[in-house]
Amino acid sequence: MKRSLFIIFCIISSFSSCKCQKDSNPSDDTLDTAVDLTPAVMRLTPEQISNQIKQALELDLGWTDPDGRFHDLIVEAYGVPLGGIDFVSAHKRDPIPKVQTLLLVRRIAYDVAAAVVWREAKPDATGPILFQHCQLTEDYPGDDEDKNERWMTQLEDFYWRLYGRPPTETEKSLVRATAIEIMQREQWPPTVWTLTLYALLSAQEFWTI
Repeated sequence: MKRSLFIIFCIISSFSSCKCQKDSNPSDDTLDTAVDLTPAVMRLTPEQISNQIKQALELDLGWTDPDGRFHDLIVEAYGVPLGGIDFVSAHKRDPIPKVQTLLLVRRIAYDVAAAVVWREAKPDATGPILFQHCQLTEDYPGDDEDKNERWMTQLEDFYWRLYGRPPTETEKSLVRATAIEIMQREQWPPTVWTLTLYALLSAQEFWTI
């Protein structure tokens, strides 16, 4: 599973990295910027990432305690390393992605992907929320034309939700090929979706501006 996760992450991230990078040279004070990003790329704040996940995937990561105070999981768990929310750094957030940004984004991406898929794949699920175009536990890309078409339609829906655009033909081809490989290894369609969403959420195109 680790190998499958690594493969699909590399494929999707390579597309988003190419789309977002600009022609610029890093300055001396940005040497700890993640190697595959440029200083021209600015990361979203923890609050923006959480709100984007809520809007795109209908997954609310916040709760209100008995005292009426609102808490956000991403802000409280990862807020400081993702940009700073404590009293020292809140007034001067560093928007440049760092290596730690990549590691935290991957952690958040996997947790969110797993939560989104399990919400609809678990035995007591009440019905489809996001997976309106395919049967989550049954459909996967392969030789069955109907299942393949439904799966690809659902993939395109996620591209619109997360990136605001359709997948390119190259992206569709590579994601489909990788999904088939994962299915052959894992033998459960929800796992294919978990790793696919993980890759889409980890990609630079989702969490930078």
